[in-house]
Amino acid sequence: MTTLYILLSCSLLNNILTGLALMLLPFLLGWLAASAYHKVGDLRNRVASLTASNTDLNAQVGTLNAEGTDLRVKLTQHEAELESRAAQLSKLKNDLIIAQSERNTFEGKLRECEANAAGGGGTAKAAAAPIPVFLFAGKKYKQDDLKIVEGIGPKIEELFHSHDIKTWKTLSETDPERLKEILVAAGPNFQIHDPSTWPAQAGMADRGEWDALKKWQDELDAGKTV
Repeated sequence: MTTLYILLSCSLLNNILTGLALMLLPFLLGWLAASAYHKVGDLRNRVASLTASNTDLNAQVGTLNAEGTDLRVKLTQHEAELESRAAQLSKLKNDLIIAQSERNTFEGKLRECEANAAGGGGTAKAAAAPIPVFLFAGKKYKQDDLKIVEGIGPKIEELFHSHDIKTWKTLSETDPERLKEILVAAGPNFQIHDPSTWPAQAGMADRGEWDALKKWQDELDAGKTV
């Protein structure tokens, strides 16, 4: 009898446990589903928030890129304007030096005329008129200074003077082949030079085409076309 009672009790307990399990299982599944749903919702909200933030950041990056482009354009414009003003300033300096040299020349001629007038027809010695000096490419040159030509140094200038090539005009009218003959005859230290551009450079100097001459010389290498 006791054994039967125990068996019945165990069976009843199993049924109760099974019933409780069957009651708890839907609750647990529902809780897990609700929890997963809320987590998915939170993730979706975070994704939406990050997407919105990313859109804002992309818009800010686009704005910054556009501002950077504008700044680069303005910087390029300012640099070009600065170069233009520097070129204008250099030209004005050259013009000022040339004007001063011309004034000195005129003053010398005036003193000569005054001396001639005071001496009764030219018996007095006139003061020598100063040779015009001007600035080119940051260096001072005198009128008909052959060294203004890219490729010509003091030795070559002295050599050309010995062949009666003493002015820009004379050099501009001398054939490059003739210049080459003079250089070759002067020896190895001279014959390595290429005078093909020298007459044209001298012609620009003689005509006062300083900007064009400076631009061309910047493209030359020791007087030779690169």
